[in-house]
Amino acid sequence: MVLVDRSPRADVRMTNETAEPSPMRMGDCPYCERAVLVYEDPPRCPMCACPLDDATMQPFVFPVDRSVDPGVAE
Repeated sequence: MVLVDRSPRADVRMTNETAEPSPMRMGDCPYCERAVLVYEDPPRCPMCACPLDDATMQPFVFPVDRSVDPGVAE
């Protein structure tokens, strides 16, 4: 007789922590008419879920806070 775990937690799959997430990108949503930050692949608007044109996507660069950088003299 083989015992099988049939509890709800048995179906939970752990994500691979070594897998790289999709890069964050900026794009313009034609429906929302605003710039959105996209983290999905293929790109979709996070507000309305409409598909975005991959050719118009730009890499997202985090803004640099000059007050945090001690090497910059003001």
